[in-house]
Amino acid sequence: MRRGFMYNESAMHLEESVKKKLDTLLEKANVPTLPIVAQKLVALCKDDHANFAQFARVIEADLGMSTRLLRVANSAYYGLRHKATTLERAITVLGLKYVQSISLGFHLASTLNKFKAIGFDMGDFWRQCILRGVLARQIAHQYCPDRVEEAFLVGLLQDSGIPFLLEAVGETYARFWVDVKNSPASQHEMECELFEIDHVTASAVITEKWSLPDMLARPIRTHHTRPTMKPTKQEVDQLCQIGYFVGTLSLNNPESLHQEDMKLPQFAECVFGFDENTLQEVLTRARQEFGCVAQFFADILPERVDVSELLAQANALLSDLSQEAQRKVFDLDTELNRFQSQCEELLSTVDRYRQRALTDSLTGLATRELLEEFLEANSPSVTAGQSSLMVLFIDIDDFGHINNTYGHAGGDRLLLDFARMLQGIFGDIGCVARYGGDEFVVALMGLQLKKAVQLSEALLQRIRRFSVPTDPTVSREKIGFSCSIGMVYYQTGAAPGMAETVFELADQQMYRVKNNKKDGLQYCVIEPSGSNTIAGSNG
Repeated sequence: MRRGFMYNESAMHLEESVKKKLDTLLEKANVPTLPIVAQKLVALCKDDHANFAQFARVIEADLGMSTRLLRVANSAYYGLRHKATTLERAITVLGLKYVQSISLGFHLASTLNKFKAIGFDMGDFWRQCILRGVLARQIAHQYCPDRVEEAFLVGLLQDSGIPFLLEAVGETYARFWVDVKNSPASQHEMECELFEIDHVTASAVITEKWSLPDMLARPIRTHHTRPTMKPTKQEVDQLCQIGYFVGTLSLNNPESLHQEDMKLPQFAECVFGFDENTLQEVLTRARQEFGCVAQFFADILPERVDVSELLAQANALLSDLSQEAQRKVFDLDTELNRFQSQCEELLSTVDRYRQRALTDSLTGLATRELLEEFLEANSPSVTAGQSSLMVLFIDIDDFGHINNTYGHAGGDRLLLDFARMLQGIFGDIGCVARYGGDEFVVALMGLQLKKAVQLSEALLQRIRRFSVPTDPTVSREKIGFSCSIGMVYYQTGAAPGMAETVFELADQQMYRVKNNKKDGLQYCVIEPSGSNTIAGSNG
């Protein structure tokens, strides 16, 4: 367990050990660079002298962006009597700063949307991110009207580290966000305990990599750190306060709350001057605006998206907190234990299904998948000159005739008894698998060539003496059979390559027996150079 890594706000630098971990994760996740259009928009956002014409030229170069802006400008939210048909008209209707923020936000979100994780709903993730952006904008209209669009981007991007960590950390991180349903502050505290890097720190790295201005970067990287609970005239501090409020507000029905949640109504009143009724009005306006903004982000949202339920739950929560209604309070140890139990149950289930997937249902032998894992794990030691590898490919001769004569029950009985024989001979020293149908494969490590050939020949003789009762309950008749066996032996220092290559070579040896007279053994030896082979047979 660990406590979340903190930024040194005076220097705005990460500890060196954390920086190294993040660099490793960045490389693993392969965080994409921004599209050229987004890079130009970021540069213009930093330029206090950027004008209408410069923004228009950048946006005009992106036909899809122009189309989206026209769609938003002509939405019912703006109620135009005459539809906007040109980009200039759309920008005039929406406002240059609005166009700047929503265009940049779309490119940043689309870039992050390339990260996916099984079981994690990216559509719902972006629904909540966009809603937080819209809420931030509505608050800023009354608190810091000159920074409305920056507030939207802060709300939109404050959780940008989550998709990045989904890619870099993987399934465990995804399970955390899927299985744990607490308030954002509670969730973040648990995240800091469970993982080396939390999404706030990851978001800070992304804002740095993408060179976002400090007016955006600082509120994003501090959105789970409560700022001063009094109004301020400093614009970046105002955005930090807005980012904290929308980042702490629960948009679903959390199973437990954090102490930070309890202070939200008081925070809104002390900082923004919002009472309960004003907060309800902000939520209502956010719902109305979301429908318009969602059209712009349609590519990353579900086909039919609605936020009424999320806002109703947020409103109910704020109302309960204002009236000091009883809600379950977050306890870190309890929640960690609950999540650990969920993970253990999940892993147990996964192990059971994996065991089923890796075990043949009829014979109980390993499946081809497990055999491939065995070869891929052990082949490097052969190539490194530390061991040898022997692979037997065994096919029961005329098995179709056996099925036709004795029925499928008789055939299954033969397969089962034959599998037990193979497992009894080789199970303690190698991997025995049912390759498919009436084919079996045995893989053994570390045998000398002479011993490998002796074992193969002994197996052939054992099979010739082996028979299976047709039906022990009604008859003493037994099924006799033969096998065609192909063997490939890799000397120490040889390179087996992919499992499929090994199977193919052993299969070729087996078919040489089949094409001759069946009931025999054919083998080849792969030398370290890979260029020479020694072949032998026993008919």
